[in-house]
Parts: sequence; C-alpha cells; structure tokens
Amino acid sequence: MEGFFIGVLCLSGCLTFSTCLLHQYHFVSDAKTWTEAQSYCREKYTDLATVENTEEIKKLNDTVSAAGYSSEVWIGLHRHPHWKWSDGFNKRGAESRNWELPEHSYYEANQLCGIMITSERWFDDNCQKKIAFVCYRGKLEDSDFVLVNARKTWSEARSHCRKHFTDLATVRYDTDKEKIWSLVKPHVLAWIGLYRDPQIYWSDGSSYSFSYWNEDDNSLGSMNGVCGVADLEKGGKWRLVPCEVRKPFVCYSINKRGWCFLE
Repeated sequence: MEGFFIGVLCLSGCLTFSTCLLHQYHFVSDAKTWTEAQSYCREKYTDLATVENTEEIKKLNDTVSAAGYSSEVWIGLHRHPHWKWSDGFNKRGAESRNWELPEHSYYEANQLCGIMITSERWFDDNCQKKIAFVCYRGKLEDSDFVLVNARKTWSEARSHCRKHFTDLATVRYDTDKEKIWSLVKPHVLAWIGLYRDPQIYWSDGSSYSFSYWNEDDNSLGSMNGVCGVADLEKGGKWRLVPCEVRKPFVCYSINKRGWCFLE
C-alpha cells in the first residue's frame, strides 16, 4: 500500500527527485600511473572516477578519507597536449616547432597558445594575454605574412585574421620563420596560429560540464599527457599533473539502487 501511495505521488507531481548518485566510488591505495590506474579500474570496476556534481564530490572525498588517505588521488580527467594549427594544416611541415626550452611546451595548465619572438624561439602562454599577432593572406603554399600591432587575445587575433586576411600564421618551414622574424620587432611577442586542444575529457567518455578546479597556479613541466587529480587536502579540488607520475586512485562502479529525494 505504501509503495502504491508513493507511485501516486510521483504521477501527480507532488514528489520531486534530485539527481541520483549513480557512481559508487572505490579507493585503491596502490600507486600507479594514470594509464595503469585506468586499466585497473576498467578491469575491476567500470572506470576511473567521474564526478558530475557536488554531491559526488562529497561522496568521493568521504570514500578516500574513510580509507585514511588525505592527499592527491587520480580521477578520470585528462587533456591531450597535442598542438594544432588554427587553419587545420596537418600535412608535411605541420610538426615544425622551435621551442625555447623543452619544458615550455607544457609548463602550466593554462598555457594553450603559441608565441613567436624575435630570438627565433617559441613559447607557450595563456591564450588570454593581449599581444600583437601575425596573420597570413592568400594560399598557404604562397603565404604573405602580416604583423598586426593591435593587442588582442589569441582568439581575438584569430577572428581578426580570418576577417581581414586568411588566418593566424601557420609556420611550416625555415622560409616561413624567416619571413615572420623579419616582421616582428626586437623583444616583441606575437601570436601565431599554434594552439592546444582546450578540451578536458573524462576517461569513460562522459560529457565534461561540471568542474571543481583548484584556482592556484598549476605548474606541469610535462610534454606528454596531463591528467586530473582530486586533492583531499583542498577539499577534493582538481588540478592537472603529468600522467606518468604514480598516485593512488579512485575507481567507480554503477550504483543501481540510487533513489534520491529532495527535501
């Protein structure tokens, strides 16, 4: 009879359901790389932890704390560090790079866009920095480069180049580098068309919509993939670290009995 009454309430709209906690978390204390942790979770459970709301943040934190652990643990977040050209160029010459130092190709998590300077070296930097930029016009095979001294973010610079020229500069060969260097004045930074994929992904393919990032500086020092950790010392806030380091981790399985009600 009670079950019938609840059913009537549901049909009448008098009872409201919240988002159910479908993820059952499992802490694993063995320190593994992110890829090793992913393989373990997929074999033993469902996948590395996906976190989609504040209730699940609390549940993950409680799971790890109950095991007596209070530092960083792998979760399912990851980002691809691969560089791309704004115009989509991916043929011969697309891998042309001239970094000042190896670590500059992924020094901090927010450095997603490429800068060329007159010392004939490239840096990565925050895409929101406002600096000059180099466009090209005409066909890529016969590029005519143009320095624009207006200070814009990388996205603003790309929009300007696409509106008035062809795109932000794609640098394929030494001849392209020489043409651009001749335009850029000494000690002036200039955006070129190089950028990273800005998207964050979950290991299980879930849509990335909820976030819980630590707002402190996020130094990476990695040219390879970067992956997400939840830092229990900071309330489970997330940050990105090189995927090759070894850490404990959290897996999840599906909670098939997840009925939840709003009060």
